[in-house]
Amino acid sequence: MKKILITAEENSCGNLKQILQSNPESVLHLPLEQYESYIQREESDALKALLHSFTFIVHGSLRNASFFMDWADEHGQFSTVQNQVHLVMDTPTAQYLEKREIPAIMPRDNARPIDIMEFMLRISKDGKTLYPRPEGKAEEMPGLLQELQLPMAEFTVCREKNLAPDQLKAYRKRLEKESPNGILLHNRASLTRTKAAFPDLNLRKVAILSGSPGVTNALTEMGVEPAVEAGGSWPSIQKIITDEILSERTHS
Repeated sequence: MKKILITAEENSCGNLKQILQSNPESVLHLPLEQYESYIQREESDALKALLHSFTFIVHGSLRNASFFMDWADEHGQFSTVQNQVHLVMDTPTAQYLEKREIPAIMPRDNARPIDIMEFMLRISKDGKTLYPRPEGKAEEMPGLLQELQLPMAEFTVCREKNLAPDQLKAYRKRLEKESPNGILLHNRASLTRTKAAFPDLNLRKVAILSGSPGVTNALTEMGVEPAVEAGGSWPSIQKIITDEILSERTHS
């Protein structure tokens, strides 16, 4: 596989962001998933009054962290945030926070939500957790905290936005020009977006990297079999891309 199409937003995909930035000859990055700031006034006012009561702030992605910090800056909450415990799952998010002079704890490289939760429990079983998140998207970490009945709150900081028509037109030209022979479908929504954005793309003629069993099931229902399947997490997707594409380029 010489080049793979990836449509994920770079600040939402963990350590895969580093691959996107350092391997332009192997990756065609056309992000169909894009976000904008979205703050609800009542929720924001309530959080400003209670922010000091949170022990932990967990950032599930660089996207969540950057939009949250924009809110903190705008509403004069930086000094409060700076004194809380920030937990992250990937290097790009840790680097972003540290540049903002906010120490970030990453329990392990390519940390999973369960790693974050285990680390938190070693520090405090009573501390409240704040989880910045996008509108309308379920993420794993809040569910784990709720299952254990640990005190937590979610705070909506962004929402998905529509791709501009001119940008979509440019994407289609690049796809036609570069003709990748592989495509990453990282979740079910990416399959839907890809089909809508690139109606002329024949999924049966490219090698498909399925991001999860759920994506594989959706493809199978269409009569398409993926070349390889990841385990439903960004670390598992990163491993497949490294093994299937980057190692092939290294040994060519």
